Amino acid sequence: MFRKSFIMLFSISLSMVFCLNVSATNKKQTLSASGTKLPEQCKKMFSMADSLISEAERQPGTHTQVAKLKSKLFATKQQIIKMESELQQKSCDKGLVVLNSLKQKH
Repeated sequence: MFRKSFIMLFSISLSMVFCLNVSATNKKQTLSASGTKLPEQCKKMFSMADSLISEAERQPGTHTQVAKLKSKLFATKQQIIKMESELQQKSCDKGLVVLNSLKQKH
């Protein structure tokens, strides 16, 4: 069962994880014909974050925080898309570690 404290921890974790490499130089985007091509780690991390947000959304009294989380996640996706592939992989690896530990705690 998720508590409001989980929402706060999740929000803080998202901020920390997804802002790790915001100051990195964005040299180019890796694009495929069907859209942005992301490393598997990033797809997995975003899927896990979406899942955790969906679970949090079902908890009473969390709608304000959930809206903020969704907004942060969207902004983070946009930032990661602009990074080089190697930097995307490193960032998403770190993000997966934090999200996995957060998921295990709650």
